[in-house]
Order: sequence, then structure tokens, then C-alpha cells
Amino acid sequence: MNQIEQMFALQKQLNDQTNGEIWITGVTKENRKISWYRGIYMEVAEAIDSFNWKHWKNINDQSDWDNIKVELVDIWHFIMSESIRIDDQAYANKHLEITAKGGFDSNILVSLLENMLQLAVTSNINPEISNIRQITDLFFEIISHLGIDVEDLYKRYVVKNQLNTFRQKNGYKDGTYRKNWGGVEDNVVAFKIMDNNPRISPDDLYRELSSEYSNFK
Repeated sequence: MNQIEQMFALQKQLNDQTNGEIWITGVTKENRKISWYRGIYMEVAEAIDSFNWKHWKNINDQSDWDNIKVELVDIWHFIMSESIRIDDQAYANKHLEITAKGGFDSNILVSLLENMLQLAVTSNINPEISNIRQITDLFFEIISHLGIDVEDLYKRYVVKNQLNTFRQKNGYKDGTYRKNWGGVEDNVVAFKIMDNNPRISPDDLYRELSSEYSNFK
């Protein structure tokens, strides 16, 4: 199983645990409608807002590149979920050999994200139109120009996947979960664990998160 296939397996496991296996039909176990395309375009909007595009505000500020990468990993969760739902997850394997390039113009990156947003909105409005393959292609083009290859994407995804799993099992839905762990956001803690042990397994990462959270509580 390659790293893309591993990510799809982890995403299905997370969706099964969070929403019940019924999610594949388009609703959660609580009978709430699911829209992965809406999830995509909302996260795309957050990624775009992390660029310094506002001509009337903070014109000398740098774009928040770290947060842009975080938002793209969130987008990847939704891309995989929709691909699993329509049983088209194998398409992503065409990007296994993606090369991290870097150095892309921020205006072009914003345009690519806007193209992705438009495709997602179109498919959300009209379920008969499936744009997930075009969105997948755009996603891998964007991350390559942010210096992210499949191995780096895998590491970033595993961190967020296990953190999302941990959140769900510790009261995220009912509001009892605490994202701030003694003055540090849980995202930061999770990525620090990965940085200290880049080859850590998903299960061991989860155990480390449990230990850190127990110490904080």
C-alpha cells in the first residue's frame, strides 16, 4: 500500500468513526446531510484569506504560508472523502511521483485556488456534475508549488488525521474538548510530536497525543 492509499484508508476509518458507515450514502448517523464539496470551498476560502491579497489592509504583511499549508491538508481530507464516496479514490495515484517545486507566484496560487473553489461550488449546487478529478489535479499542482511532495503530504495528513480522531473521541462534537493545551494549540503539539519523530506510526502518534492531553488535564 503506497502513501496515498494509506491516507485514503485512514480517511475512511475517520469518517466511519465520526459519522457512522452510513456516511457513504451522503448523511451522518445523526441523519445530517454531508457536503464534501462545501467543505472544500470553505477551506479554500480560508486558504485564500491567508494570502496578503487585501489592498486596503496590512499591505506590507507576508502571506501566512504555514496556515495555507494547514488549510490545504484540510482540503485534502474533503477531496479524499468525496473520492471515496463515489469510489474513485484510485485516481489520486496518478500523482504519486509529484515533485516539490516551490517558488510559485502567490497571485497564480490564488488563481488556482479560486479555480478549485469554483469547481467545488458548481458540484455542490449541481450534484449531477462531479468535478473531483479536476479538483484533485489542482490540489496536487498547488501543493507541489508550495514545496510539498507526497511524503510531506502524508506526514502532514497523518498529524491532522490522528488529531481529528483524537478530538472526536474526546468531546469535540459536544463541546467539552479543549484545543488549547496549557497555552499551546493542539495543532502545534501534534506537529511537534511528528517533528521529533518523523517516522512515527499513526497509532504511536495517537498515543503520544493521549499522553500529552492527560498531562495537560
